[in-house]
Amino acid sequence: MSHRSFFEGLLKTSAYPLFLVFIAIGVAGPSRAAETCNAGATGSALRVEVSNITSGEGNLRAQIYGSDPEDFLSKGKKLVRYDVPVIAAGEQSLCVQMPGAGKYALVVMHDRNANGKADFFSEGFGFSNNPKLRLSPPDAEDVMIDVTKGVLTVPVRLFYLLGSSDDETSKRRKLRR
Repeated sequence: MSHRSFFEGLLKTSAYPLFLVFIAIGVAGPSRAAETCNAGATGSALRVEVSNITSGEGNLRAQIYGSDPEDFLSKGKKLVRYDVPVIAAGEQSLCVQMPGAGKYALVVMHDRNANGKADFFSEGFGFSNNPKLRLSPPDAEDVMIDVTKGVLTVPVRLFYLLGSSDDETSKRRKLRR
């Protein structure tokens, strides 16, 4: 079967949209997504530069909240949720299409076990403007960013409540015994 016959047959099947997804992933891949970040139909996007990723497992989740401080981190109030697989420990970029220009808060979580839940003691999290984190989340006003038309680069450093590596967590457990 020639390449031409394969593609002509593929065009006639319902598998064609799925094939396009695999081609896009193969060509662009998760790591290239941020390199090609564009504002899209809404005119606004964030290129999120995530640092301090402790392991190459799980997913990175970016969540966008609007300008109302009452909505910040409230269940069901996020405007955008974007999940991508973690490529490797260290740093990774991701592109988040925004609803439009305005004031927003960005939250990034390293869902290490990819269960879709925030396990605060073992997973990392960070916010736009990289506020100093303690045992409670920052105030909404401290993480609000102004998004205009175009692509805005936003650095986010992840913070792990119980340390940044499994080795550190293991050492702390031994000290407590």
